[in-house]
Amino acid sequence: MVICPFCKAENIDGVDECEHCQQPLGFLSRPRAGSQIEHSILKDRIFKLGPRKPLTVTPRTTVAEVLRLMVARAVGCVIVGDENSLVGIFTERDALVKLNVDAEELGHHPVSEFMTAAPETIAHDAPIAFALHKMDIGGYRHIPVLTDGKPTGVISVRDILRYIAEDLASRMV
Repeated sequence: MVICPFCKAENIDGVDECEHCQQPLGFLSRPRAGSQIEHSILKDRIFKLGPRKPLTVTPRTTVAEVLRLMVARAVGCVIVGDENSLVGIFTERDALVKLNVDAEELGHHPVSEFMTAAPETIAHDAPIAFALHKMDIGGYRHIPVLTDGKPTGVISVRDILRYIAEDLASRMV
């Protein structure tokens, strides 16, 4: 329960305003860390994960070339756009689901036909918890990182797991 600081009425945790006096209560329902790891995920920012510089291709780049680049660089996704803009993302999942066994015959098509357009992104200074939430809700394994609206990195679920493992290890020493 949340006690309204204005009228002292009891309210259900998470309500936007007091049932009794209609004063705003949203500021009382901020996420609270239940453990040290939760505290770190809420406090630490995306840049602490060390986002990798994105591999970027143009929308006209062929699927075959994109797949070759992904294999050669051992990455799970490419950003579609340029250093100043992002129009899409093409991931391993896109290759499996959208190309599947037809990858060879679709190789000459532009990647823009198979990319995920206007993907979710995360600011480099956003809390890691925001990325976890977006990735969980959307079912994403990769999310582009923006700095001043420009694509500057990519993080993956693996990056977040590594961060959590390192955080745990540092507490056990």
